Amino acid sequence: MKNAQWIVFGEDWGRHPSSTQHLMKCMTNQHYVYWVNSIGLRRPKWTDGKRIIEKFKQLKNATNNDFNQGNTQQDTGKQPLGILAPVAIPWPGSYIAYVINRLLLTYQTRALLAKHKIKGKVPRILWLSLPTGRCVIGTLEEDIVVYYAGDDFSALNGVDHKQVSFEETELVKKADIIFVASENIARHLPQEKTYLLLHGVDLKHFSSVCKRPYNYPKSDLVVGYYGSITSWLDFELIRFLALSRPDVTFLFIGRIEITDCELFEYNNIIHLPDMPHEQLIQYAANWQVSLIPFVDNEQIRACNPLKLREYLAIGHPIISTKYPAVLPFRDCIYVADDKYHMLEQLNIALLLPNNKLEKLTARSRKMVESATWQARCDLVTRLLTEKLAIKNRL
Repeated sequence: MKNAQWIVFGEDWGRHPSSTQHLMKCMTNQHYVYWVNSIGLRRPKWTDGKRIIEKFKQLKNATNNDFNQGNTQQDTGKQPLGILAPVAIPWPGSYIAYVINRLLLTYQTRALLAKHKIKGKVPRILWLSLPTGRCVIGTLEEDIVVYYAGDDFSALNGVDHKQVSFEETELVKKADIIFVASENIARHLPQEKTYLLLHGVDLKHFSSVCKRPYNYPKSDLVVGYYGSITSWLDFELIRFLALSRPDVTFLFIGRIEITDCELFEYNNIIHLPDMPHEQLIQYAANWQVSLIPFVDNEQIRACNPLKLREYLAIGHPIISTKYPAVLPFRDCIYVADDKYHMLEQLNIALLLPNNKLEKLTARSRKMVESATWQARCDLVTRLLTEKLAIKNRL
């Protein structure tokens, strides 16, 4: 299947490096990709003033948001043909909002498609990463409906769980095929049309050697983490490690999404703000240990974070709390049962001699050498081609 039209309803383009965005950057090599920004997974609150302003800015520039740093991404040329910041009502679970959004989103998406004339008949794929996009099903002359379940929305922070679960239930009924990011998510979905689609990695990029950036910590022992700094991090564990190893600098790169974060009052815990995804390797290539300090909750048990395979490609020792997605990589990752075990693992990782470090790096990269984003795209394309052939025969 080549030259298909992909209409993608996902999060805001460039807001954070999601699996769907990585996949669609690959798809742009052979397909026509159109992207529709999020209409929200919860009703707005009075405290959402900054986010509301951001959404209004996107009406003039669909990639204008605080997370994409001016949209200076590594794959600048790999953008969708069109990106739409839609006018819609962020009210999941409401039938009135569903009806209004169905009209609004259909009109706006059709207008987006009309800007790019395509010769001949090509397959049209409707790809929904967020359940709230299901209101357009059947209005865009799509040949196949895909639901990509990258998160367990029933446990995800910042979501109206009951309402979004209703939206997801309705979407699952209408989807022709479902892709899931983890086996935990797959357990709750119909097995006959659900397929595991693990995250990929840009192996070449994340195995690069880089000079230290100007604002890199002035320390020879750095333990690093990048990603959202939010409630799914185990702050008690981080404080324990920092107090136990005052000679080690703990570097956190990412947007702080919680209030009253006292973590960075410690002298050996440093924070750098969110930055374009391709710049992270400049820091991660230079630290000594990669850190995944997740709490144990339903959201983490269902997750399969992008950084896991990126850390493996980087090749440094990784210390992590225990959750299902990390267990298949235990031969390469120091997985800890509690904070004392984590400290023990950290001490071992920091003392690894060069010959063992080289073997660990080779083993880690071997684990993800076939997990490229292109390989994931090839899998998706093959399964959708098969599904389309079956539908056409019916």
